[in-house]
Amino acid sequence: MNTLKAEFASQVRAIIKQLRENKELRGVVFVSAKPDNFIAGADINMIGNCKTAQEAEALARQGQQLMAEIHALPIQVIAAIHGACLGGGLELALACPVAFVLTILKRCSVCLKYNLDCYPVQAAPSVYRV
Repeated sequence: MNTLKAEFASQVRAIIKQLRENKELRGVVFVSAKPDNFIAGADINMIGNCKTAQEAEALARQGQQLMAEIHALPIQVIAAIHGACLGGGLELALACPVAFVLTILKRCSVCLKYNLDCYPVQAAPSVYRV
């Protein structure tokens, strides 16, 4: 299962920097190497390790800023979604102006287990249906 861990932000920021610097690049596709899921959201343990509400809020703000940076890229950004796509994974997909859903999605059992509402806070400019 792909989950967003703390190091995700620094890894993606390094990729964003490369994408901005490469003037010949015309687009990028976010796709999972896992055969059965895109991204299931934030790592529950990472969230649980926050000691204060302020620490959790700073973590959420960091994720929102990262999604805004992805959305602001000057190239075509596409999410190729297959399998679980919830929470931060859904926010990543919505940060991309174009998203293709490659499989029918089911509600992730982790949301049911932990009674989480998986609603993204990043607004998508438009939704494409194929």
